[in-house]
Amino acid sequence: MKIAYLDHTARWSGGEVALYNLLTHLKGIGIPIDPIVILAEDGPLREKLAEKGVDVRVLPLDPTVRDRNRHAVSSGLFRSAFEVMRYSSRLARLLKEEKVDCVHTNSLKSAVYGAFAAKLARLPLVWHIHDQIQPPYLKSYVAKFIQKMARTLPNGIIANSSSTLATLRLPAHKRQKELVLYPAYAGRFGREEVIREDPDPIPEEWRRSEDEFVVLMAGRIDEWKGHRTLLQAARLFKDQPNVKFWIAGDALFGQDDYKQSLLEFIEQEGLTNVKMLGHVSRMERLMLEADLLVHASVMPEPFGQVIVEGMAMGLPVIASNQGGPKEIVEIGETGLLIPPGDPHVLGEAIQWMIQSPERRKSMGEGGIKRVRERFAIGQSIRALAHFYPELRPKRKPAFTVSTAEGKYIENCDRS
Repeated sequence: MKIAYLDHTARWSGGEVALYNLLTHLKGIGIPIDPIVILAEDGPLREKLAEKGVDVRVLPLDPTVRDRNRHAVSSGLFRSAFEVMRYSSRLARLLKEEKVDCVHTNSLKSAVYGAFAAKLARLPLVWHIHDQIQPPYLKSYVAKFIQKMARTLPNGIIANSSSTLATLRLPAHKRQKELVLYPAYAGRFGREEVIREDPDPIPEEWRRSEDEFVVLMAGRIDEWKGHRTLLQAARLFKDQPNVKFWIAGDALFGQDDYKQSLLEFIEQEGLTNVKMLGHVSRMERLMLEADLLVHASVMPEPFGQVIVEGMAMGLPVIASNQGGPKEIVEIGETGLLIPPGDPHVLGEAIQWMIQSPERRKSMGEGGIKRVRERFAIGQSIRALAHFYPELRPKRKPAFTVSTAEGKYIENCDRS
């Protein structure tokens, strides 16, 4: 099948990383899917996919629609209805020219314009949902708008966790096919594999002494990701100079002011035990320098890909007890789950980890095993390959012909 994958952004973020992993591993697993990716802007995702030989097109969308804040998705699209419809018409023509069999949208904005384009091109439509469709991630009226569309527009819905799927609030008797498809892990496992393929010296700022205990938070800087909770917990360890807190990642999607507020908090509180590393391209290698991964989202995380990445590197995890992390972390086996937004509870969990080296080791080993068994790339691709054919409409026999033996010949060609 030829599948058109749509995304309004080409930035290197969670949903886009998941799409990249899927598409760049199709051929290696021998799955008969022919992908074409259509992006509404140019950027790192296009460059990385093109390097891997994936067919990528850029069909530019008006930035006033493409870059609108998620809290104004519906109103923004209504005000820009003419541009959305014009773009959908251009997209539909491209889909027909490329003889696409199915449309797969990879973001909320592409889900809207992709729905119009799929209908114009008379193609099956798949919505791949990577976000929690509920407040506070979305405003209530935006969430209800998307939930209503989800009941009528797509032929199939893919969600990155059971938690995400539940936020769509689909009726019991659904018309769509559904699939929970965890963002697949396509990286390396453990120290030996990483060092073998990435032997270069680490940056000076990653170097640590043997008696230090490093707590790592990784991922983009966004207010709901819980960086402030981590900093408040770090304040509790000021009298333990060997406990260090590293924050890897940078601000995206208009979060520069929030990042600046974090830097000011670090300075005001004298948190010399905290280090902001900025964007990190060698994340697996960085994780090998840490002792513990913290994922402190204050809103339900749709999935939590960085948790899987940390577990694959043998790191025990402390994560918020809501959303996707509940489906990843096995309490006591691969890490701990704690209430979100409580720095004191987070501090207690970190202290327990510091004082429990044997449990940390067993959790790290358990994490590697769980990623191999549950989140490996091959499982996700095979599930996807079985999902697409189910969206094709059932073809009724053109007519039947009675034979002398009383048998029937079905699906005959009228010619």
